[in-house]
Amino acid sequence: MNRTALTLTLAFLAGLPAFAQEGHDTHHTGTPAEAPTAQMPAMPTQCQAMMQAMTPDCMASMQQMMQGMMQGMMAPAEAAANLPDFTRANLAAMDAMHGPMMDGVRAADPDVAFVRGMIPHHQGAIEMARIAQQYGNDPQVQEWAAQIIAAQEAEIAAMQNWLAAQAPQTPMDLGTGTVYSANEGGSSISAIDLSTGAVATVTLPLAPHNVDLTPDGKHLLAVGQPATGGHGGAAHGHDAEGGLLAILDPANLSAPAKTVPVGEHPAHVVADRAGRAFVSLSGANEVAVVDLAKAEVLARIPTGAYPHGLRLGPDQSQLYVANVEDGSVSLIDTASLAEVARIPVGEAPVQVGFTPSGAQVYVSLRDENRVAVIDTATREVTDRIDVGANPIQMAATPDGAFVYVANQGTEAAPDDTVSVIDAASGKVVKTITTGPGAHGVSVSADGAFVFVTNIAADSVSIIDTRAQEVVETVPVGDRPNGVVYGRPD
Repeated sequence: MNRTALTLTLAFLAGLPAFAQEGHDTHHTGTPAEAPTAQMPAMPTQCQAMMQAMTPDCMASMQQMMQGMMQGMMAPAEAAANLPDFTRANLAAMDAMHGPMMDGVRAADPDVAFVRGMIPHHQGAIEMARIAQQYGNDPQVQEWAAQIIAAQEAEIAAMQNWLAAQAPQTPMDLGTGTVYSANEGGSSISAIDLSTGAVATVTLPLAPHNVDLTPDGKHLLAVGQPATGGHGGAAHGHDAEGGLLAILDPANLSAPAKTVPVGEHPAHVVADRAGRAFVSLSGANEVAVVDLAKAEVLARIPTGAYPHGLRLGPDQSQLYVANVEDGSVSLIDTASLAEVARIPVGEAPVQVGFTPSGAQVYVSLRDENRVAVIDTATREVTDRIDVGANPIQMAATPDGAFVYVANQGTEAAPDDTVSVIDAASGKVVKTITTGPGAHGVSVSADGAFVFVTNIAADSVSIIDTRAQEVVETVPVGDRPNGVVYGRPD
């Protein structure tokens, strides 16, 4: 941890007792107030009010959590590999927080610097609370964690509104169109209007794992388990049943979605020009074929074990499906709706991606930290390329020059990178830092931008393909997975 970030976090910790004591005194007027341990003269009055409104228990629990985070961060780096999962998850949350915090506090105005620094700080506290919910079992800690999540999410929203009013930024030119993220944790979809930067998030009757647009752009498709109403959306595992395909109007996302029961544990969806949707059913080892006009399943195609990501070839005559548990890719003929080949590729293939010519298919091998390359003419693997930790989705640019691979890492140790593969040489030529839990990938129609969902940061990173760097990070819903770019009308 760098000294500046450490100083900043310690300074915030020093300020917490003053606010906690002030809140305590309002409930115990007969007790002499202790002298505050620190002052924050640069804090905007609105932000002081938000912190003063927090209950003493919530403030105390936040201070304890932050102190625990600091102690973990000061542990020797060489011992990190021996730390329990929850500690490593806490460290990853802190690592993800400090970069945006340091960027925020560099603002020229002290009020703006405080607010921009505190937003990622609060997001870090939320992530810590979620880790406590996941790994802990003490009822009081669970209550504190829930209080912190609710309070910090409300304060983040208030601070973002304050920034929009007091320190509006000139929006970057990100082209036109809309980017849709499937927020599985929040049972929602977020729509990012690239021309304005506005984000609209709507809830769904399912926890969407993946999204796609029909080729004509008239329908937005999402697949997942029925929403449970709690944090974390719905189950995403072998035993989940009753999965749904939702058909939405991208021009009016708030309109009720038409839903189609498709089967056990739907993972991904793609649509063809014939009005059909292909849905991988990981729990049933098959692909469901849905007639979108009739909103009904018209066929089921057996695949390998635990089919997950799937993509259509450029001419849509072939569908490639990654089978996670048997290390293969199923090749399906879309005319006969039958599997015509099964290609061994490596350990835990999660997603596939065609080059624009259709001559090659890239396959993420999650448990090998590599990407396999299939020659579609010979149906054989011709190369394996080392990338980052636990690669998930990938997409090629429209000119076929580069393939962008999102490296998600694990829950305890999220990766935050995208590997850029030069298609001609088969080499990684750039590694771009995005956000923790990099997962979904989509590319704009002109190839100018790549969009990457960050599961552990609840955001979408926008990469400028000319500069090969992130130029914008957009907050979206909880735990975004799949992502798709839509052309403007």
